[in-house]
Amino acid sequence: MSGDALAAYRTSKVTTADPVGLVVMLFEGALKAVRKARIHHESGDLGRYANEVERATLIIGELLAALDTEQGEIPQTLSGIYSYSMSCLVLAMSGDVSKLDEVELNIGRIARAWSEAAKSLAESGELDGHVA
Repeated sequence: MSGDALAAYRTSKVTTADPVGLVVMLFEGALKAVRKARIHHESGDLGRYANEVERATLIIGELLAALDTEQGEIPQTLSGIYSYSMSCLVLAMSGDVSKLDEVELNIGRIARAWSEAAKSLAESGELDGHVA
């Protein structure tokens, strides 16, 4: 697939996704960035390593900013996890690559839960372009 076609596909995927699907895409993007950062660090490409750590930080920051912590315990818990993950990414940027494992573990757990929720909503017909 050419670069233009791939960009058009990605744009279409984002603009047509339901809200739950968008959140799932954010988690996938954060996890992909963490995995790519690890690969770049192992290959010695510290510039790309830093770019991917920054990408993961920005995505998790957006997830954090979207939370309404006035809505109870779950958003407050997620806020703590996201904040901790961002702290780990700061340490990873400073050279502690092992912190990427913690980010991948914590964000991966939440990502799986969102993916399962999206699948369940889609199968039940409750997800038709919006969250009911």
